Amino acid sequence: MTAESIALRPPRRKRSRWRSPISLNTISTLIVVSVLLLMPLLATDIAGWAIDLDIVLPVTLLSVFLGLILARSRFGEITALIVGLLYGVGAVIIAAALNQNLPFRDALVAVVTRSYEWGVDLVSGGINTDPLVLTLLVGILFWFLGYNANWHIFRLDRVWRVILPPGLILLVNIVFFSGDDPLDRYLFGFILMALALIVRSHLDTRQWDWSVRGVSVPAFVRRQFAAIGIMLSLLALAFAWSVPSSDIDERLQNFQRFLASDPIQQLADVWNRLFAPIEGEGPATTDYYGADLLNLSGAISLGDDVVFTVDAPAEGYRFYWRSRVFERYTDGQWSPSADLRITDRSPPVELLMNEEVTGSRRVPVSQRFTVGTANSRIFYAAPQPQIIEHSGRIDLIYTDRPDNSSMNVSVVRPLKVLRRGDTYTVTSLLSKASAAELRRASTEYPGWVSGVNLYVGIPNARVFALARQIVSEARANNPYDRAKAIERWLRDNIAYNETISAPPPNVDTVEWVLFDAREGYCTYYATSMILMLRHLGIPARLAAGFSQGEYDAESGQYVVREREAHTWVEVYFPGYGWIEFEPTSAQAPIHREGDDQAQEEQQPLTPDPTSTPSPTPTPTPLPSPTAQSTQEALEQSLEQPTATPTATPEPSPSPTPFVLPTVQPPISPDNPPPLSILQPLIFFALVVMLFLIILAIIALLLFWWWEWRGMGGLSPVARAYARLERYIQLIGINIGSTLTTLEKRRELQRRIPAAREPIRTISDLYTRERYSSGVSEDQQFAERAEKAWYRTRGNILKRWLRRRIPFLRRD
Repeated sequence: MTAESIALRPPRRKRSRWRSPISLNTISTLIVVSVLLLMPLLATDIAGWAIDLDIVLPVTLLSVFLGLILARSRFGEITALIVGLLYGVGAVIIAAALNQNLPFRDALVAVVTRSYEWGVDLVSGGINTDPLVLTLLVGILFWFLGYNANWHIFRLDRVWRVILPPGLILLVNIVFFSGDDPLDRYLFGFILMALALIVRSHLDTRQWDWSVRGVSVPAFVRRQFAAIGIMLSLLALAFAWSVPSSDIDERLQNFQRFLASDPIQQLADVWNRLFAPIEGEGPATTDYYGADLLNLSGAISLGDDVVFTVDAPAEGYRFYWRSRVFERYTDGQWSPSADLRITDRSPPVELLMNEEVTGSRRVPVSQRFTVGTANSRIFYAAPQPQIIEHSGRIDLIYTDRPDNSSMNVSVVRPLKVLRRGDTYTVTSLLSKASAAELRRASTEYPGWVSGVNLYVGIPNARVFALARQIVSEARANNPYDRAKAIERWLRDNIAYNETISAPPPNVDTVEWVLFDAREGYCTYYATSMILMLRHLGIPARLAAGFSQGEYDAESGQYVVREREAHTWVEVYFPGYGWIEFEPTSAQAPIHREGDDQAQEEQQPLTPDPTSTPSPTPTPTPLPSPTAQSTQEALEQSLEQPTATPTATPEPSPSPTPFVLPTVQPPISPDNPPPLSILQPLIFFALVVMLFLIILAIIALLLFWWWEWRGMGGLSPVARAYARLERYIQLIGINIGSTLTTLEKRRELQRRIPAAREPIRTISDLYTRERYSSGVSEDQQFAERAEKAWYRTRGNILKRWLRRRIPFLRRD
């Protein structure tokens, strides 16, 4: 070659390790992977999971591009996984902090603190459905899915490992979702992207095969191949979408039976304790009111299936079969105030309640329940249950007693699903208090009652004004008469309608029912009454379950059907506990001794009753509820109308104050519960243990990866030689495959002089095994190979540590 020819040769382009990853094919693959992951994420949001897309969405997209970098890096699989997870956790926490509307440092502390509190509740059995924690966990999950997708596309070419994990998430959302917005479009998009990845994987395999065989293929073939593959995918998808499935109902029933199994239900209980439940539409099971959320969400449709039958006294009582109670109301949604879950595995379940909770003038009544046509995951009982002859889990808050000797129970669930024909017995304390006794009740409410059961959120001036007008016209001067007046007004003025449309968005639900729709079913009646009572400073809560049902004289049982699903109001009276009220016009009213006398003394609420319930005039028009209008209404409420004297006067001549808290006070006992100081230490110890366990698992995985992966069928001598060739990569030694065993040994002895002798032993034994007979079965040779390998591995790892840790390096 002459100097002239060398001068005429064009200069060689500088090699770039990033030119190959950032090709057009790579960019299109990243787009397909991003859309593939977005389909289950968007479906998860539509399905009602309490996650924040502003946090999870950018984390998912970032994971796709960072996953590409890790897949193109020189990291091994375990190292890349650890690095990716560390980056992922950091990205999720930072994204959550940036969405807290706080200074970054304060937001970071808030995220860590809320996660810590959730961890404490996880360990101690508390109830904590903070949606931020679920968002963090979902963010980490989708970060892993993004990393996993790119690793198995660009490093291993295992396309099904990319498709199956997010596909399972999408399938779970589709199966459990029962809303109006279908998820089919997300399934269609997911399948289309999955088919595109399969086409790409197949095309890469063919290109590799062509390259190995030396086949020259024009550049446009890949584009044509991809276009034809996408078209065939669309046709196949359209055909599959149009083919009916004949046995889909049977398969769904089998799946529902699987979901009703005991292990799945136990897992569901833990999930509901730690995460906000998914919002559903309509009462699909007998446990419709057993969920942790109850929404005022429009029409309902109830069937005639028998939910359960009850053996209980036929006369002398008005029964409700309560499943649970709700205290917190926010924007058309009810939730419980329970913050602790206790498991009692030894029947019976005894609910510790003092007289402050149950009140006096109560009698024990026994009921025996028999489960009907559908399974049940909740205990029903007449209020207030005291003993349940079964094992179960109790959601509760403790009252103000420092020794936690009394509880306010939200719900009691069985440890195992109650199936058709199962029975259980409950003893409840039913109130026999008369109207006169309830009128004399004090208005000094304990803190655990007034805190949450008076909370109304943002006060509504129109609702407050209507409540004042009703009690003023009724001349009601005590909490009981005020509650009866509001109950009677709702029964007379709100029409019962189970097909009511959902409340308009951005509108106060109670105000809409009382002034615009003027119709609804039990949940709307009860919510309206509770909010009006709370505006007047009377603590009230929502009780849910079933009404009394029909009494069958032949069997001596109450037969309760699905159509009897019901909600009602419970008002707290000091000394008498929680007392039931029935504002729903479709239900029979509750009569107590002394009610008729009070009604004769009071003026009627409707001067001219008509068939169309609109007797009470609409209150004076008020401006939209603002801080000023609400304050004026509060000031006006202090001007108590002159009350008609009664036989039993009020304890104080001053009018009953109207309490209208705007901020919910904390509910906590005066003294910390036992072992409360040790809880952070226990949680920290558990976190350390968990961290050590994770480290141990990682160490075992690394040991298997380097020592045993792919070596199961090798002899001890061959395994020692294979490990030697694998470990030398840690210290940057790469020996060509064209060298003989002797040449490799000499090169390694030169590069690792401290391990000359063990390397010689391993190489010699390996050569003798390859070219002689009987060596692989000789135990003496196996032991020599193992000992030589231990010495060689120690030298290699020491050298690797010196390269990684600066202060271990030698001068």
